Amino acid sequence: YGRLGSSLLVVNPNTAQLISDGGELLYDLSLGMTSPQLSVGKRYASVCDVGGGAIYILDENGLNRTLETERGLQFFSARFNRSDYLAVTGQKAGYKPSVSVYDGEGTLLYSLDSHDNYISDAAVTEDCRSVVMASLETQEGAFATRLLAYDLDTAEPIGSGVIRDGLVLDLRCTRDRVLSLCDKRFVITSLEGETLLDRPYGNLYLHDYTLTGRGFCALLLGRYQAGNICTLTTYDLDGKELARLSLTEEVLDISAAGDYLAVLYGNSVVVYNKDLTEHARMEGTDYAGQVEMEDDGTVLLIAGASAWRFLP
Repeated sequence: YGRLGSSLLVVNPNTAQLISDGGELLYDLSLGMTSPQLSVGKRYASVCDVGGGAIYILDENGLNRTLETERGLQFFSARFNRSDYLAVTGQKAGYKPSVSVYDGEGTLLYSLDSHDNYISDAAVTEDCRSVVMASLETQEGAFATRLLAYDLDTAEPIGSGVIRDGLVLDLRCTRDRVLSLCDKRFVITSLEGETLLDRPYGNLYLHDYTLTGRGFCALLLGRYQAGNICTLTTYDLDGKELARLSLTEEVLDISAAGDYLAVLYGNSVVVYNKDLTEHARMEGTDYAGQVEMEDDGTVLLIAGASAWRFLP
């Protein structure tokens, strides 16, 4: 799910549907993907078939353009920033991976074809001046991810840092910080490669997370792989812990935007400030299974066949 303009974009392997606030189906596009990845910018959204050969660029009117790999090769990721700059990673004949960056009009600005590094993901910074890549390697006998930052104007490297014993699963660049959600740890680094936070999960399990708050992010870690005993923690972009909250009620989903964090419980939704003080609450969320916090402070609750808005 994602918000494209004022409408809700719903993507599954077969279709991409855009639904207006009034419930009108604006379009229904056939996809035929195996593993779709959705990324939403300001005016556009990308749907990338991870491991496949197509990326569809959508706007509020439907399909805007399509990116395709050379025959038999694959895309790994496609990420928009908030200015509609798109970073694409994938295979290219004769190279291990390729990273391409397009501006908001779809013009190719930067391309890196690598002989040496296996690059799994990339994202453009909010100021549209740099691109950050996640490169897979080993470090002292352990698996590691190297974060590489390049200037888009000069194509020169501006920073590099290693996350030891961590496979990057999600990546976000905000201000001059890189937020890396890994399989075994959560890491915040500067563009130059300085580590500001390295939070191993240890014997805890990652239940959920959100990287999209304004100046903060949140992790939900649990003592057990299945169960309701969890700890919700918020961090600022310098890696400082802002607040911690122990939970015993089942959490279905969390989402952050602006200054607020929405937590969807079994039959209620609670909106917290980033210090985890309660801002608003609504009981009786019925069949909602996912939540989308909005920048304007409203909350979108999503069930299997419907969605509705909560106005705190």
